[in-house]
Amino acid sequence: MTPTKFQITNFKKAFSAQKAFYIALVSGLLLTLIIAMAHVGREWVLEDNFHFIFSFASNFILIFLILCYSFTIIKSNRSVAKKYIIGTSGSLLIAALESLFSGWLHRIIYDDMRLSDPDSVNIIRDFVVAVVAILIALLLYNFTRRQQMRLEKEQLQNENLIVRYEALENQLDPHFLFNSLNTLSGLIGTDDEKAQQYLHHLAASYRYIMQGHRLVSLEDELNFVDSYTEMMELRYGKNLKTEKKINPRYLHYQIIPISLQLLIENAIKHNVVSNIHPLTLHLETTPEGAFRISNHITPKQENANGTGLGLANLRKRYELLCNREVVISKKDSTFSVDIPLLDPLEAAQIISNTYKPAKTEI
Repeated sequence: MTPTKFQITNFKKAFSAQKAFYIALVSGLLLTLIIAMAHVGREWVLEDNFHFIFSFASNFILIFLILCYSFTIIKSNRSVAKKYIIGTSGSLLIAALESLFSGWLHRIIYDDMRLSDPDSVNIIRDFVVAVVAILIALLLYNFTRRQQMRLEKEQLQNENLIVRYEALENQLDPHFLFNSLNTLSGLIGTDDEKAQQYLHHLAASYRYIMQGHRLVSLEDELNFVDSYTEMMELRYGKNLKTEKKINPRYLHYQIIPISLQLLIENAIKHNVVSNIHPLTLHLETTPEGAFRISNHITPKQENANGTGLGLANLRKRYELLCNREVVISKKDSTFSVDIPLLDPLEAAQIISNTYKPAKTEI
């Protein structure tokens, strides 16, 4: 998978010159202190202060140069193996050159305090410092690379879930439009006034659907359901009733859009709606923080045209989006479905993980 611009930017920030400066500053100081501790016990003289400063400056410059070089190699487009080879060999070369330069500078500044073999001592010290700098660069590179791979894996999983979720959404919208247009065609020519009212509610309903939100408030969904049930009442008259028992505290909780409409449509599809057998739908919130739609079962004699994909679709959408379960139960002569309501904080986290722009503004 191709890394996003955000991930590439973060990767480059992890290997900046500023970070190299601070790491070199701390590491150079620590290495110099370790060297100084080796002389603990003997009397400290004025020349030792100059030795300490010179050693710190030499360590700092060497580590900083190696880190800057290593970070440049790390951010290149070379393969991992080439980065290791070029980075290590180049760093050792930098150490050798810096050792020669610092040895020459050491003899100029401390000519009267020359060590027995300053070049040898400097080379050994500088190569040890170089190894420390290389190890720091390798550890930082491996850690950042693992973090990058983890982020890319999470992004890939998230994108896969979004693709699957959007496929389910695309199944839903045409389904609603097809059924609504069928109802509208039945009213046209037989009751044009009702057909006009139905068309008005259909336009309002589809405007809501086309907003393309991942989640909506229960209050917004109920307003949409009111418009949808008015459409159904235009078709079925007093044979279709809805009874609501909504706890106001849940109105700002979040729900997947069109879920309630789907359940109402499902109940109408599979049950008789007539003068003899009116259908009453009970819409209520539960103490467990769910929204329940239930109805008395009065099955149609003929098999309803349907394969159960609507409920399966809804359950899968909740599973993919928020890993929550839609509970379907059939007890005695009552069929009910409980949809989980998401508190605003949980919903905000879900939206931040799976955000996409609205489909269309109408």
